[in-house]
Amino acid sequence: MIEQALYQHLIAQPQIAQYLTIYNGLPAVFSQEAPADTDKLWMAGSQYGRIVFSEDLQGDPERIMGGTLVVDVQCKEGDQFPEVLEPIVRSFIHGYFFSSGIFTVEAQWKNSSYFTQPTDKVIGCTITFDLLAFPMLTTQDPDVIARLNQWTGEAFQGINVINLAPLPSSAWKPTEESSAIYWRVQNDAPAQWIPDTFSTIWRTATIKGHVFSVDVTKATELAQKIATKLHAVKRIIRTGETQIMTNRRNTVDAGADPLKTGQITVEATYGVIVYIEPDDMMNNVYYQEEGEAIWQEAKA
Repeated sequence: MIEQALYQHLIAQPQIAQYLTIYNGLPAVFSQEAPADTDKLWMAGSQYGRIVFSEDLQGDPERIMGGTLVVDVQCKEGDQFPEVLEPIVRSFIHGYFFSSGIFTVEAQWKNSSYFTQPTDKVIGCTITFDLLAFPMLTTQDPDVIARLNQWTGEAFQGINVINLAPLPSSAWKPTEESSAIYWRVQNDAPAQWIPDTFSTIWRTATIKGHVFSVDVTKATELAQKIATKLHAVKRIIRTGETQIMTNRRNTVDAGADPLKTGQITVEATYGVIVYIEPDDMMNNVYYQEEGEAIWQEAKA
């Protein structure tokens, strides 16, 4: 899903390209597998170094989708050293967000292992990254996540709200001036502090906010500002829809994993109008006026 975004990102880095041979006029970066050695599009001379990557996405109980990215750095034995290229490639993938349309994942380095292919005189390194996706996890009515996304985008400058608008580029990483946030519903349960009535039930959605910044200090500072402002505004309002109260209990955990857990926890409470359609509708009405029976059809 992110093959094109990752490919364009890697071939655009001169720090990587200087170590790669050329295929069809471009640095030798490939998805899934490299072309055959007899392919005429290879540049004359050595067909190494090269990079071959593949992704494997699968379901994740908490976030719907996650997976693994495997990147093979291949070098010709005696000509190049994978120990030199590995940290460069890793630095241009770890912590980056890769997008394809509305689908976005972030890559986190997991491990690197070196290998040798004696028959081909090829040495290299396999770099493995965890991928975690940011699907649009919405509620129904009201759509608490859509409301929080819109509010965050309007209330703060320099924050990219994932699933509200595209990130600045298909391969993007937080900077000093630009951060990102992802909102999701952890659970939705009856509100314990407001009693239900005949016509209204009260729900509390526990929302997790994942804040991504250039470092932990900046992410924590931003998370605290967001949690405080949600408390200060008290309610997120949209005309014609129920109000969402956000001043009950907001917490920030600076030590939480921003990718898997999220640093912000918001308890968002809202009312749901209960409408029960009558069992029997009165379709016809008869009444007496001045001694004469008159029939009139009632409006349903």
